[in-house]
Amino acid sequence: MRVAPRVIGVGLFVLLSCRGKSAEERAVDLQTCSALSGAALEIAQCLQGQGGWSAKAADSAANIRARELDSVKSQIGAMAERADSQHAGELRECDQSLVDLKTCLITRFGWEEDKATAVDDSVWNSRAGEHQREIGSCAGRRGLGAGACLQLHYKWLPRRALALDDSI
Repeated sequence: MRVAPRVIGVGLFVLLSCRGKSAEERAVDLQTCSALSGAALEIAQCLQGQGGWSAKAADSAANIRARELDSVKSQIGAMAERADSQHAGELRECDQSLVDLKTCLITRFGWEEDKATAVDDSVWNSRAGEHQREIGSCAGRRGLGAGACLQLHYKWLPRRALALDDSI
């Protein structure tokens, strides 16, 4: 019960400390200063210097705003970690099957085409040593083009194999 009167008291103090400004103007000051920095001390200094706030009002508002920003950052971080974990699982699932990685990511998991293409190319490029060995094996065979050999023996996708044939 004692906390409520303190909170109300702090709120009234903040309002009285910035007497000449409306709530909207104070909100704009706070938004402007917190856009420059998320640190409470820097927000308070900005509010005092640019907004004409009293030291106590600036400190109080800056501390509250800094905690809000920290909370938002931690929520965004947690969401990003969950998304990364989910995407890694989707990538593993599509990579284990003998299908086009890009197509699998798009059709099974709803990835955007440009992101799926970038991941597919990255995974493909990470296996360059293995691909060079496969190309070397197929290049020495007679009666079968390198692209056809790679598709038949190493399960390369036609678009990758045909691109190799075109480059030879």
